[in-house]
Amino acid sequence: MSTVKYICFTKTAPDKMSDYNMHAPINDMQIAEDIHLTFNHMMMSIFHRIVVNKK
Repeated sequence: MSTVKYICFTKTAPDKMSDYNMHAPINDMQIAEDIHLTFNHMMMSIFHRIVVNKK
């Protein structure tokens, strides 16, 4: 199992606790939430394809 960490804001640095870090260096909370939501939808699409192809 792998872990993904979504990070926004320019002062937040990726760390080594996650296998993958997705960093969007932006300081606007509303845009940061939009980016997180977009990442979530992309990951769900990927997971869905993986599950469907295993059947």
